[in-house]
Amino acid sequence: MEQLSPLDQDKMAEVAQICMAHSATSLNALTRKVITVSPPAVKVVNSADIKNIVAAFGMGSVTVQIDYKDDFNGNNLLMFKENDVKVVMDLMMGGEGAAAPGELNEMHLSCVSEVMNQMMGASAISLTEMIHKTVDINPPKATLVTDQSAVDSIDILPFPGNEVVIILSRFESEKLLKGIMIRIFPMQEVRFICDNFKMR
Repeated sequence: MEQLSPLDQDKMAEVAQICMAHSATSLNALTRKVITVSPPAVKVVNSADIKNIVAAFGMGSVTVQIDYKDDFNGNNLLMFKENDVKVVMDLMMGGEGAAAPGELNEMHLSCVSEVMNQMMGASAISLTEMIHKTVDINPPKATLVTDQSAVDSIDILPFPGNEVVIILSRFESEKLLKGIMIRIFPMQEVRFICDNFKMR
């Protein structure tokens, strides 16, 4: 499996950190809560590894996917556990973050889809500025993960190839909610990003 040089790992981590900062600002605006982001972890993996991460996150969770348009390849997965989905929706509706009883429904999926859309919209603008190439996103697709078939239904790699770089960022908000963002790039896009991004 191809590996990244330490410099390229650092570049991808910084790109993800900047993108995640903009995503966190969007989430802050939606929930009115301070968002804390962990340092990103950069790894070279394959599609099976990513599916294992989604499955290990737990059944009853929600994964929202957004990939990119046109000639820029990549994918992004936002993962919330069931209770956190309920908290997010309550906050967006003006509540204090109470998780209402009952099963997740289409309203919950729509809510977290809009969260992901706002987070990735801000991230795409940031990425465009960093690599000097227009980056635009497709609409979100939310999946309620109830079994392995649900995991398998997620379009993990909507581009050719199997070996990819993932950047995993964890975030939380005032002990009310936690989530994970996974950014996925094929090797050719990683090379393009590293060639065009100037570290601060």
